[in-house]
Amino acid sequence: MNRSSLMPSVTTEIPGPNSRRWIDYHMMFAAQATYEDSFVWDRSKPAIGPWAYDPDGNLWLDFASHIAVNAVGYNHSRLVEVGKKLGGIDPDRYAGTDFIGAYGPHPGWRSELPTPSDLHNELMKITPAHLNKAFLSNSGAEAVENAIKIAYRYKKNYGYGICFNGAFHGRTLGALSLNRSKHVQRRWYPEIPNIISFDYNDPDWIDKIRVNVEEVAYVIVEPIQGEGGYVVPTPEWMQNIRTFTALNDIPLIMDEIQAGVGRTGRWWCYEHYRIWPDILTSAKALRVGATIANEKYFSEESGRISSTWGEGNALSSAMGALTIQIIRDENYLDLAHMLGVYFKGCLIELGFENVRGKGLMLAFDLENHESRNVFTTEAAKKGLLLMGCGTKSIRLLPPLNVTKREIDICLNIFEDIKKD
Repeated sequence: MNRSSLMPSVTTEIPGPNSRRWIDYHMMFAAQATYEDSFVWDRSKPAIGPWAYDPDGNLWLDFASHIAVNAVGYNHSRLVEVGKKLGGIDPDRYAGTDFIGAYGPHPGWRSELPTPSDLHNELMKITPAHLNKAFLSNSGAEAVENAIKIAYRYKKNYGYGICFNGAFHGRTLGALSLNRSKHVQRRWYPEIPNIISFDYNDPDWIDKIRVNVEEVAYVIVEPIQGEGGYVVPTPEWMQNIRTFTALNDIPLIMDEIQAGVGRTGRWWCYEHYRIWPDILTSAKALRVGATIANEKYFSEESGRISSTWGEGNALSSAMGALTIQIIRDENYLDLAHMLGVYFKGCLIELGFENVRGKGLMLAFDLENHESRNVFTTEAAKKGLLLMGCGTKSIRLLPPLNVTKREIDICLNIFEDIKKD
């Protein structure tokens, strides 16, 4: 596939007949979740960058990137090469917090084939020196679960947790207790106690705390809210949170699961605000979950945190380590920043409301929920895959190696939809 000449091409209804067969086959026994039925990715067909085919032969421009998971696009050559080599070794998952998985006689023997140990080392290269330990898990929700666990262990107090309205931190019960995005995510599920929330970006939130700060175990915040609507905080508000938590020795958990690993033009979104976290959570682009913190937050007691498959996902850990290397080697941080500025400016020129974001984590608003859904449907008919967020927003998450030409194709589709 030659990216310099590809154009979206949809010649069937959406979804097409073959896609519909796959949807019906899948949903015969799959529980309902959050499935999007416009795009079915056909893994048997070629794909590159933001380009992928569905089973009907329609060629899509994917500006959702599997919700920020596909950070360097489809089939990056370095990832594919390593995937072929490691894919032939079974099991690709093993008891990684019970047994360390090596590759060869010593670390670095085949540096192009990273292990979970290498992922640990790559993470330390892109985080501040005080974040010197990490625990790997299977997902972002697990990363959050372990973040709050080590915060509770560190504080040993009454265990109040502070989160913010609009937040999304995952779907396991502990992480779910922190969600304030959509009511459907939490309704009738039991929750961990003592979670209090305040409005995101409210400069007076500290004055509204009605518990003794000595009883607070952690504050958890997204540096840009994701599922909640791509809400971008003011630098002053983020700095206010950091000052409050630092003065009161309250662990600040920064949830970078969607915004981290280069998405905003820096390794971590919190860097835009000139602050630092005590505990950092990552996943999505990393392919595994990661809870990163100073060693003082992690217990030295064996078994305090563990997981059969934690740290034992050999293939995904290799992809995560390589993704960090690719972003660094191919200068994708600068590219995300420069193309993000360009993309954002063009969206403003097109007259979209409330254009916001950093790097290649952008969003804009439409009039209401219904008009947002109509817009994404019209885009799908033209071969552009988009995802919504919040109540009326569209989020834009092209891969970090997107080209200006591909952004212009997206913008031309937007212009056509607005004309129609």
